[in-house]
Amino acid sequence: MLTSIPPKRLLIYLMMAGLVPIVIAWLTFSSKLEEVNLMETKVWQLQEQAFSREKKQSANMAVRGRFGDADHFYIDKNLETLVLLEPETESLKKMLRNPDFPEDENVKKRFDTLSGSGNSMVFTEGVVQSTPLFQEVAETLVHPVEINVGDLKQILCRIEGVPMDGCTPPSNRPHLIVLDFKIEKKNVSEKNQVFLLNLKLLKREYL
Repeated sequence: MLTSIPPKRLLIYLMMAGLVPIVIAWLTFSSKLEEVNLMETKVWQLQEQAFSREKKQSANMAVRGRFGDADHFYIDKNLETLVLLEPETESLKKMLRNPDFPEDENVKKRFDTLSGSGNSMVFTEGVVQSTPLFQEVAETLVHPVEINVGDLKQILCRIEGVPMDGCTPPSNRPHLIVLDFKIEKKNVSEKNQVFLLNLKLLKREYL
């Protein structure tokens, strides 16, 4: 039967038959190569995840070390005790004590507002959320307070832990994160720049 096939066609068939093992070997090699590439990719991803996890753990350890000795009553001691608009309050006090200055009901009313508890920072605590590593709670101003630029710097210094214009951040500061910060200018007088501040913090303490 082979004798009935032309020699040229027979040669082509033999060449094609010889290519079959090569094609099969190439397909097998390609499949194995793809498996190796997938394995390399998976190993690389695992290495990246391990590196990221290690980096995150290192960062967490650094944060815990930084805030490990935080004072639970830091806000009470360092924010709620701030005397706001002190220059204006002192100026109003002098005016009220000056016998030559006619009594002004507006001056007295303004002094009472600033010197009383109505313009003190008072925070209320939300629900405490706990994890195995830390506990956190939202601290919200009970009411907005009036401040000047100097007061703002003092507040930010104590919250962010960054020195500002003679303010040195108190020690034992907990991890404070600003959740809400609203400030708007209030027209009191041309001489005084007064702002109305509303503030919400997240206090995080590491266990």
